[in-house]
Amino acid sequence: MNLFELIIDDELTDGIFAMSLVSDPAIEAHGMFFHKGEVEFKEIKEEGLFVAPILIPNKKILRVDGENKPYEVFFTPQTVKRLSQLYLEKKYQDSVTLEHNSKVDGVVMVESWIKESETKDKSNLYGLNVPVGSWLGVFKIDSEDIKQKFRTGEVSAISIEGIFEHVETKMSSESIYLEKEVDEMTEEEARELINLIIDMLQGNEVSISSTYPGEISSGSIAE
Repeated sequence: MNLFELIIDDELTDGIFAMSLVSDPAIEAHGMFFHKGEVEFKEIKEEGLFVAPILIPNKKILRVDGENKPYEVFFTPQTVKRLSQLYLEKKYQDSVTLEHNSKVDGVVMVESWIKESETKDKSNLYGLNVPVGSWLGVFKIDSEDIKQKFRTGEVSAISIEGIFEHVETKMSSESIYLEKEVDEMTEEEARELINLIIDMLQGNEVSISSTYPGEISSGSIAE
């Protein structure tokens, strides 16, 4: 399967222009919505705040081209960090959609950060297990309709909308795992790596499967 790195070719046109509230994110990472009266974390004492991963570096995402052929894409840690900066520089904090369709009001990003330490990061306070280099955000939900969608589980994650240059890479899919530190891996990635090492020791042909949903069209990517 072909593998492409998604890059920012022109900062004036490329990048993320909206966040979407979804139930099935391509990065397979869900957030936490805090209701009134629930357990209060050190920095979450207010009803209607949603904390979630936005992008995970080196996470392989399955896409389908115009000929219905699957391929995979990923962002490097450097690109994830720059995307997080550009999003704030361009003042897109209140650009939010629902399931990549209509724009919604009453939702705004109030915090944004890159995880820089496995143990000393406030994502741990929220029980969000993502690798170092991940982009996370806190969203303030004022819309009662959107709050109800979180309460019922209709939405539970953030997905991005943006335009990126696709650069085909000769890096094999499995080498992404081999380049990562063990403590940066998710449980799923650790299992993949163990299976990869077993295959290498046994002399088997190596292949890593992916189950990420998604599609691509018109040069843009919506995760």
